[in-house]
Amino acid sequence: MSQAVSPLVLTLVAGGFTIFGVVLKIGYDGLAARRAAKDTGLERFADERRQVYERFYDLVQRQLAAEKALYALMEAHHKEGKTKISDDEKTRVPPSALAELITTLDQVRRLARLYSVITAAEAIVQLFVDMTRAMRAAIDNSGPNDEITWFLLQRFLEDRISEFVHGYREDLGLGSPKGAPKTWPVVQRKRTVSLTDSEAVVRALLRPKPTTRTAPQTNQADSSPES
Repeated sequence: MSQAVSPLVLTLVAGGFTIFGVVLKIGYDGLAARRAAKDTGLERFADERRQVYERFYDLVQRQLAAEKALYALMEAHHKEGKTKISDDEKTRVPPSALAELITTLDQVRRLARLYSVITAAEAIVQLFVDMTRAMRAAIDNSGPNDEITWFLLQRFLEDRISEFVHGYREDLGLGSPKGAPKTWPVVQRKRTVSLTDSEAVVRALLRPKPTTRTAPQTNQADSSPES
């Protein structure tokens, strides 16, 4: 014969389940609230992040145009046997955007959620610095490897810009265009060494800008004939 369950036990069990349900509900509501707050925070910075990425990309295109125009001017001068670029000719070259790029890079570091975006942006700025350094040396004293150096720096820059575009599309939730490879627009090149190492090798081989040497001054007292 089965024993009857005490009404007090039933009340306690029912109360326990009720309390447990309330605790679960509180925990779920708290988790949902934190998730909503996080999403709100991310959305709040999403527009600012997009504007910074677009500004950085626009500055990259402006700086690249300036570098190409200066290189074309330098090539024309070398063909004509000239070594100096006049101030009037310099005004025809688009102004450098490097200073603005460096400032915008700090904003990219502050807002980017993906480290790959930051590393690509940093590499782009460094490559522009390398281009400027190589150009200054070539203008003053052209070398046999100037064209090769310029070609390599351009290819490195193209790859880094592609990495930046891929990274910021992923960061903003755009992903790849429909039908495009997942890594678009990054080109998968066969390399014996990494892109970072390749850049470092070329950077180490960049020629410094020639320094102007002044003739040593002679002491008139020492050079005067003895009486």
